[in-house]
Amino acid sequence: MNRKNIGTSVFDDVDRWKKESPAFKNAVEEHVEKAKMAKMLKEIRAKEHISQAQLALKANVPQSVIARIETGASRTLPRLDLFNKLLNSVGYETLIVARKNGKSIQMALSA
Repeated sequence: MNRKNIGTSVFDDVDRWKKESPAFKNAVEEHVEKAKMAKMLKEIRAKEHISQAQLALKANVPQSVIARIETGASRTLPRLDLFNKLLNSVGYETLIVARKNGKSIQMALSA
């Protein structure tokens, strides 16, 4: 029996793989960012009481684009201009915030 693996979790393995492989680390980080964007878009749709199809119509994009973002089926992060377009179409402003040492700079993307 291999005792060195007793008590380890998948999170331990992921942490080890992230240290060993920059490509794996980048893939994990991108997956996390895609999940955050998906969650935000779903929350906004829920708050606005609109379906994917209704959002697609407002933003003038195919409904499948919204589905790919929300399910994480896209291979890459949504482009910032596309995400901004989706948010703007239902009245939200997209902000970019840069923080360092407790100070921040922010800017709003144009509609």
